[in-house]
Amino acid sequence: MEYIIMRKDEPITLAQFSEDGTMLKYSRNIQNIELAPLQEKSASDWLNKWWKERTIPIKQGKVAQMLQKKGLSCPEHYLIKNLGLSLTDYYWIKPIDSDLKWKDVNLFENDFRDNILSFPENDTNTRYPQYTPNSSLQGRLEKSWMIKDEKRILVKGNHDKYSSESINEVIAARIHELQGYDNYTKYGLVRIKNKYYDYGCYSEMFTSQKLELVSAYGVVTSEKQPNDMSSYEFFIHTCGRHGIDPGQLRRDLEYQIMTDFIMSDRDRHLGNVSILRDAETLQFLRMAPIYDSGESLFVHEGIPVSDKELLDIETNSFASTEVKLLRYVTDKSLVDVTKLPDKKYIMEMYGKDSQMEEKRIHMIGEWYERKIDYFRDFQLGKDLNQVKISLSRKMNQRHQGMGEEEFEV
Repeated sequence: MEYIIMRKDEPITLAQFSEDGTMLKYSRNIQNIELAPLQEKSASDWLNKWWKERTIPIKQGKVAQMLQKKGLSCPEHYLIKNLGLSLTDYYWIKPIDSDLKWKDVNLFENDFRDNILSFPENDTNTRYPQYTPNSSLQGRLEKSWMIKDEKRILVKGNHDKYSSESINEVIAARIHELQGYDNYTKYGLVRIKNKYYDYGCYSEMFTSQKLELVSAYGVVTSEKQPNDMSSYEFFIHTCGRHGIDPGQLRRDLEYQIMTDFIMSDRDRHLGNVSILRDAETLQFLRMAPIYDSGESLFVHEGIPVSDKELLDIETNSFASTEVKLLRYVTDKSLVDVTKLPDKKYIMEMYGKDSQMEEKRIHMIGEWYERKIDYFRDFQLGKDLNQVKISLSRKMNQRHQGMGEEEFEV
């Protein structure tokens, strides 16, 4: 099966696919290299990797059941049936014998129907075209693009019976609102039918026919990274060469690092940091609005039992721990500690979850407040890494003073 990889109505190159959507090979004769996807561009099997990583993860929500119901063998099969379309960029695949145009298939303007959060048992509605942007949704958290009141919205669920991830998105948005920060995604809570948690959350699309999303991962894999440059600096450097204001990008990143620290967000991986690109000029404009803050406030983790644990949170990001990420911050004044939500607000938000234990809600509030204390110390010049080392020493001395004896059982 032969398709042309397209960006809107501009051809990129010819590719061959198996019936189940696996990319077999593609022509190295790239017609518009400047328009081609950036992600994995530095790899030899570049477009193969790009296509595979574009697919929805099989472990996301009810994807496995949905594929089985639709008679599809794998996520790539789902993706090729939907021409690889997305609501974050303009790439798609055009059957070689087709006269389809971007105006016929793009989902920014054409309606779609495919709620994969709670897909119906029998859907015979033929009013909508077959294409959906959900085949290219990333991440393991269950989610679905929908159209409500003529607006494209992304509805997200949770990984377990608790509404924590959705509540955290709303809390993060409240933090940014109080800070007067102008570049964040607004989230609201929503009830989703037939779910074991109380609330999911939703946000409006911030891309358009004029603005597309490029992840930090896409940026740093578009070129070979120098061995003597961190991914963080390489990201800023590369974005600067593509037109973005490096100073503004650095401020946005530093603000995000600090607010993530306050919320104990450990999942700011390079797919959860992105920039917006102009559709026509290809110029990078600014970091995309902050999104995906759900993995905060000790979700799926035990609540810390000590200050050492609180300062020892590992992160999936530009650095391996929160404290190491703070080393990138040069302007500590970007966050006003007097304009943060208080513990009461955090506890009230978590109190909306009927399945959350009161004890856990109280502990989350306490440790959130403690994190603010440490952030204040950081702003006043304390080295939190040295604080952590000191706490470790005190803990070791305490254990040694207990006269413990090691033995095997």
